[in-house]
Amino acid sequence: MGKKVYVDCKLMWAKVRPEDRDMGPQDGSDLAKNIEAKQGIYVANIVIDDEAKAKMVKDGIPNKGLQAQLFKVDSDGNQYYKATRPHFNPKLVNRETGEKGVLMGPPKVLRLEGDEYVDWDLNEDGLLGNLTGATVKFDVWDGKITTMEKILVTDHVPYESNEDDGGF
Repeated sequence: MGKKVYVDCKLMWAKVRPEDRDMGPQDGSDLAKNIEAKQGIYVANIVIDDEAKAKMVKDGIPNKGLQAQLFKVDSDGNQYYKATRPHFNPKLVNRETGEKGVLMGPPKVLRLEGDEYVDWDLNEDGLLGNLTGATVKFDVWDGKITTMEKILVTDHVPYESNEDDGGF
């Protein structure tokens, strides 16, 4: 476990269910092999402003080296951070078995009910649509590895499919 960093943000393109995780390109590239070793990754673009970015960096989110590439700007000029979590971490040592490899699973998604945190039920409460307000908890290891741990939904925007009905 590393340092905990909390970020208030809006979510875009949240893939936080096992069936939605990014399985990467299937082209044999180094990227494909990396994602395959992790059995896919959970990902969410967290929309932030300059103040939030400065706080993230101050609190320990790396802004140098390869990790700096996770801070991005979309085509509309919105600044975001690409938050990720591996489904399986092949580098961690399993405390129970002593062997390399730990199943991490999806990030925990929560909501407040009164003053208690309760699990978000993606089937009952709904999928997380773009611009859902949230606080994301990160674990930053050794100042260079950042993992999305939990998402607290603060302002739910229901997901709406953009599949059309096949008509004109």
